[in-house]
Amino acid sequence: MQRKIWLMTYGDVKRCIEEGKTTLIIPVGALEAHGPHLPLGTDTIIPEKLAEVIAEEIDALIAPAMPYGVTTSLLVYAGGSTISEETLRGIIVDIITHFSRHGFDIFIILNGHGGNIGAIRDAMRLLWRDRRIKCIAVHWWIFVKNITKEIFGEIGGHGGLDETAMILAINPELVKRADTTTEAYTFEEGIEIYPNPGSIILYEKGRGLPKFDLGASKKYFLRVSEYISKRLKEIIGKLKKV
Repeated sequence: MQRKIWLMTYGDVKRCIEEGKTTLIIPVGALEAHGPHLPLGTDTIIPEKLAEVIAEEIDALIAPAMPYGVTTSLLVYAGGSTISEETLRGIIVDIITHFSRHGFDIFIILNGHGGNIGAIRDAMRLLWRDRRIKCIAVHWWIFVKNITKEIFGEIGGHGGLDETAMILAINPELVKRADTTTEAYTFEEGIEIYPNPGSIILYEKGRGLPKFDLGASKKYFLRVSEYISKRLKEIIGKLKKV
């Protein structure tokens, strides 16, 4: 069945809500560089595709993705853009408030970008405090870091092996087999640099670099989507009782 509300009529959406499909997934991403091998829209492409798979498992509908997010140190690289934390927070509060008036009662913010976390957290707090609207935020790459280690033997990074694997599984044509070592910068606590000297950001030196393994990537995407779906089912069941 169709689950993307922008491809449905209002009558279709109304009937789905009346039938009990009252969970809405909102993918949130960003537009910024992810090395010489991944598209600028990586942070949106991944949650969009995950939403399609997860919606089937938890019987949810899907709202259009938010393609802009809060980007800072990577704006030096061509094509990136940003909105402020206040803007993102306000948009999330506004759209969820209006969706709730039609009968959606649980909202899943499926986030693909680290810079969005603060604004999403603040928006969720405001929505519950002021309107008693229930929200779940999933920052997918953080939530599944144990799966990343399980399959690849190391952690991921910005533009690293986890995001590369997801895009490779979603659409191999979007991935360029480029030398990624020259653009990799290892994050160090206590040092902040603007702009970032590399468009790939690692969290352990020499670990997390992209791997162009289609088989492992497909396995990874499947495990990630299954794990998130399973946990969301459990969380939604408990949240409905609150």
